[in-house]
Amino acid sequence: MQPMPNSADLAASDHLGTAKNLAAAIDRATTVKAVIFDVDGVLTDGGLYRSDDGQEFKRFHSADGLGIRMLHDTGVKTAVITGRESNVVRHRCKELQIEHV
Repeated sequence: MQPMPNSADLAASDHLGTAKNLAAAIDRATTVKAVIFDVDGVLTDGGLYRSDDGQEFKRFHSADGLGIRMLHDTGVKTAVITGRESNVVRHRCKELQIEHV
């Protein structure tokens, strides 16, 4: 009969499994060529904001923009899809150098 592992043995085993999973995930990630994002509720908070004169506003999170720039830095192409025509979205995509809108 094998002795029961102690908590240190289990922790070391967990870290080894985590490291292997991370290495496998990194290997898979290097094969990604493009990422396509929806806009409303993905790159925005999902709300639609309108002024009294009907002008539309959307709230984008700056961390999403940083992530998209990081993707570009690694050669990954990005695109957005949306069910609504929006100058706000076109402007944000131009800022982030997303070519396919």
